[in-house]
Amino acid sequence: MTAQQDHTTDRADRFARDLAALKIPDPATARNGLWLRAGGALLLVGLVLGVLTFPLTHATDDPLAQRDALAIGLTGVVCAVVGGAVYLRYSLTGFLRFWLARQSYDLSTLGERTPADDAPREVERERVAVDGAQVAAPRP
Repeated sequence: MTAQQDHTTDRADRFARDLAALKIPDPATARNGLWLRAGGALLLVGLVLGVLTFPLTHATDDPLAQRDALAIGLTGVVCAVVGGAVYLRYSLTGFLRFWLARQSYDLSTLGERTPADDAPREVERERVAVDGAQVAAPRP
């Protein structure tokens, strides 16, 4: 194993230890999976209700039956929207949780690598002639 591979393995092990120290719950827990499946099921039920009630509203001339079918169709639309939101929320939660942990880890390692220089540095300046007068300007 080369030195680069050792460094990468050490970094991965350190990341896993730091992740465990942050006490971030595993995204594969039963509750998150349950909500994810419930959101997907609600989305599908809403879509099925919406599709099935369309022919019901057009198959009769009775306004009472049409209103009932429209109410069921509207319930289907609401179920589809709520189910889609729940599904999206729980599907992104696991990804965003580990993305945030990774950002935190990368920032902490960046902070360890950069020198802590508390003393302010003096900016190098050069003299520039502006309209005949000498002016001190910061050097790029």
